[in-house]
Amino acid sequence: MTLRLLLPPSVGEARARARAELLDQSLRADLAEPVSVEVARDYGDLATRASLGEAHIVWLPPTLCAQLESTLRGLFKCIRQGRATYRSAIVARRGSVMSLGDLRQRRAAWVDPLSVGGHLLAVAALREAGVPQTELSEQRFVGSYPEALNALLAGEVEFTALTVRDDSTAAVRDSLATYGGRGAAEQLASVYVTAESPNDAIGLTRALDDKRAERLSTRVLERDGSRARAALCLALDAEGFLRARPGEYGALREMIQDR
Repeated sequence: MTLRLLLPPSVGEARARARAELLDQSLRADLAEPVSVEVARDYGDLATRASLGEAHIVWLPPTLCAQLESTLRGLFKCIRQGRATYRSAIVARRGSVMSLGDLRQRRAAWVDPLSVGGHLLAVAALREAGVPQTELSEQRFVGSYPEALNALLAGEVEFTALTVRDDSTAAVRDSLATYGGRGAAEQLASVYVTAESPNDAIGLTRALDDKRAERLSTRVLERDGSRARAALCLALDAEGFLRARPGEYGALREMIQDR
């Protein structure tokens, strides 16, 4: 029986095709099962097909992990740079803002309403500091981290948020350089770095029976050195996978409900 792997739209058709043959060969070798790789039209399509069991393996962004966690047979966080979590850094021009309280009545640029690093974690931190969204003078969603940083550098807004691997100054600078170039790294600095949130993950859906789900878990996702695991890591730009604890995405689910 063919294993169906569903990827999010951010992957793109070209990248999916490039990885499909390698994934097929590797999973055939480790599990003796062929693989088909598809890309969801959008995140709504990804969530619907995952919840209906129209795919066996699904690559889920953190927000969908939070929404679908209870419906899956297994959830394995992607490990990157040795970590299975990330944070959000609220950034502004150097010296312009000293604390979260200073952001009251300021203008913000966010990535997307469901972006964890570019919206949800930052909004939760502001709310906890006594700065609800209603006390910001303006909020705009610009679609990406580079666009959010461009808006800040151009003076269109006074702060934004972006994903960072940890709370170190070096991590913030690296993310600023990655998404905004040298200018962002030199002109911007963090006001606050949030608590951790779990990474995106591989979800095993209810389309798998218990036996097949266990085989995938033990032979691929939790087995160092397998061809299939290496292929999945390459396809997902990950170093490995770590099984998520039950309820690990619960805090993120509350953020989505409170937004």
